[in-house]
Amino acid sequence: MTDQPVIKGEKPEELSKANNLIDEGKLDEALTLLNNYKQKEALNHHDKASCRLLQCKILFWQGKYKELIKLAEQIYKESRGVENIFLKVDSLLIMTHALAMFDRIAEAFDLIKQGEELIKTIPQKLTKTYKQREAYLAFIKGYLCSRRGGRKPNDADLALEYLEHSLAVREELGIKHEIAEVLGEMAWTRLITGELNCALKYAERSLVIAKESSKKYYIASSFKFLGQILGAKGELDRGIRNYEQSLVLFKELNNKDRLAWVLNNISNAYRIGGEFERALECIGQSMALHRELGKLRMLADNHDFLIQILIDKGDLERAQISLNDLEQIKNQLKDEKINLMYLYDKALVLKTSLRARERGKAEEILTQLLEDEDFQDFEGKYTLLLNLCDLLLTELRITNDQGVLDELNQFLGQLLDLAEKSHSYWIIGETYLLQAKLALLSLDLKEARRLLTQGQQIAEKFGLDMLARKISNDHDELLKKLNTWENLKDSDISLEERMELARLNEQIDNMLQKRVTEPDEIQDEDSVLILIISKGGNPIFSQSFTEGWSFQDHLFGGFLSAVNSFSDEMFSQGLDRAIFGEYTLIMNAISPFIVCYLFKGQSFLAQQRMKHFIDTIQNDKKIWETIKKYYQANRLVQEKDIPSLDLLVNEIFIERVILH
Repeated sequence: MTDQPVIKGEKPEELSKANNLIDEGKLDEALTLLNNYKQKEALNHHDKASCRLLQCKILFWQGKYKELIKLAEQIYKESRGVENIFLKVDSLLIMTHALAMFDRIAEAFDLIKQGEELIKTIPQKLTKTYKQREAYLAFIKGYLCSRRGGRKPNDADLALEYLEHSLAVREELGIKHEIAEVLGEMAWTRLITGELNCALKYAERSLVIAKESSKKYYIASSFKFLGQILGAKGELDRGIRNYEQSLVLFKELNNKDRLAWVLNNISNAYRIGGEFERALECIGQSMALHRELGKLRMLADNHDFLIQILIDKGDLERAQISLNDLEQIKNQLKDEKINLMYLYDKALVLKTSLRARERGKAEEILTQLLEDEDFQDFEGKYTLLLNLCDLLLTELRITNDQGVLDELNQFLGQLLDLAEKSHSYWIIGETYLLQAKLALLSLDLKEARRLLTQGQQIAEKFGLDMLARKISNDHDELLKKLNTWENLKDSDISLEERMELARLNEQIDNMLQKRVTEPDEIQDEDSVLILIISKGGNPIFSQSFTEGWSFQDHLFGGFLSAVNSFSDEMFSQGLDRAIFGEYTLIMNAISPFIVCYLFKGQSFLAQQRMKHFIDTIQNDKKIWETIKKYYQANRLVQEKDIPSLDLLVNEIFIERVILH
C-alpha cells in the first residue's frame, strides 16, 4: 500500500499522531483518533479524504475488508477534479486489493482496468509519487494473476513479471514494508510453481526487510509465507513454528481474518503430520472466527478441511455430520464452487464405505467432476485423480484385472500432465514414484528404475530434499531386491501380493494426505573407488579407498569390464545407479570422460559427493586441463601429477568435509 500523497503545507498533527500509533502497532487507538479527527467541521475535503484513506489502510491491516471497500468507494466517488487524482487512485487501488483479499478476484480484475487508465493521468513530474502508485498497481496485478488459480496458461509467469517490476520500483524508492510485501508475494508465486528453494529465499528476505520496517502486518505475513513454504518442503515443525509467530502478530493487530486463515493452515499441517487432535483444535478455532465474521464461504472451506481430517482420523460419523453442515451452507449460498466442493467431499465420504455400491457412487461422482468445466483448479483435479486411482487400487486388489491396471496408468498420465502444466514439482516427483511402483506390478523393472531416477532428479532440482531422499532410498531397496522381482516373472504371485511388495497403497495414501514422510536416516556410504575413464573404457585417474582394488587386482579388471557394459544401459535408459556384486555404482558422463564411483551402502549422499567432485574438477581450470592433457597422451594421472586433485579426493571421499 502506498503512503499518503504529497500534500502542500504541513501534514495535520492528528494524521502524524495516527501514523506514530500505527508504527507502534496500536491500530485501534489510531482508528479512534482518526474517527474523532474527521468529525471536525473545519476540515477541508482533502484532509478528510486523507484521514479516511489512512483508516482504509488500518482496516486492511486488520482484515476488515467489507468496511474498507465501503469506505474506499465513498472516497472514490467524492474525489473529483485534477487536484484530487491521488485520492481517486489510492482509493481505487486499495479497494481492488481488498476485493482480491476477499477472494472477489473477478471484480478486482474489472476494477484494476480502471486503475490502469486513471494512473496514467497522474502528472509525470511528481516522480516519486507516481512511481509509488505505479509499483502498487503492478503488485496488485501480480497478486491477481497468482491467485487466479492457473485458469490461464501463463498466470504464474505473468504474475512474476508484474511483481518483478513492482520490486524494482519499490527498491528504488526504498520503502521497506512495500519491498517486503512484494517479496512475500514473489515467494508465494514461486511456491505455487514448485520452486521451493527460490520461494524460501524470497520469504526469508521478505522477513528480514519487514522486521527492518517494524510494521507488524508485513512481519506477520512473511512468517505466514515461511510457514507455507516450509510445510511444502516437508519441514512441518518449522512451518508450524513460523505460523505460530504469525498468529501472535495478527492477534496484536486484531486481524481475525488472517488469524482464521493461518489457523486453517496450521490445522492442515497437523493433519499431514498425523496429529489429528491438534488439527481438529485449530480448525475449530478457525471456524469459530469465520462464524463471528459471518464469512460463510470461508466456513465452507473449513468444513472441506474438517471432513478430510475426520476421514483420515477414521471418525466417519463426524465426517458425515460435517458434510451435512456443508450441504446447508451450499443450499444457503447457492454458489457453484461450494456445490462442487460438497460433491467432492460427498464422494470422499462414500469412498470410505466397505460396500462396493457406495464406492461405485463415489467413483461416479469423481468421474463427473473430472469432466466438469467448472472443476478446473489444479488442487481439485489433483486430489480428484488421486482418489480415482485409490478406488481403482481397491478394485485391482479384489479383481486382479489387468484392465484396471491400464486404467490406473491412464489416470496417472493425466495427473503427470496436469502437474507439469502447473509446474507442481512435488507432485511430479511423487507421481514418478507412484508410476515406478505400478511398473513393478507389471514386472517392468527397468522402467521402474528409470522412473525412480527421473523422480529423484526432479526433486533435487527443485529443492524437495526429503522427497529426493525418499525416492533414493526406495531405489536402493529395489536394487537389493532385483533378484526377488526377477524371480516373480516365473511365479504365479497375484497382483494383490505384488501390490503389498511394492507398497503401492502406502504411496497413494501419502500423496492423498500430502504427507512428506521422513525417510529412514541417511547414512554415509563406504567409499571403495573413484575412477575417471575415457568413453572407450581406458582409465585416466583412479583412487581406491579399500584394499583389493588396485590396478593389479582381478576385481579391478572385472569392474572395468562391467563399467563398459553398464554404461550403455545406464546412459541410454536414463538410469543413475547399478549393482556390481555387493557394491553400488553410480556414473556420470562429462565429455569426453565418464566418472564412476563405487561404494557400499546408501546412494543419496554418495550422489551428492559425486556431484560436488565433478563440479569442482570442471570448474578448476588447472585440474580439468591437466586431466584432458593426460587423456590425449593416453597416460594415467598419478597423485604427484595433480596434487590439488589428490587433496580434493581426500577432502570429499575420506575426510567427508562436504555435506556435514
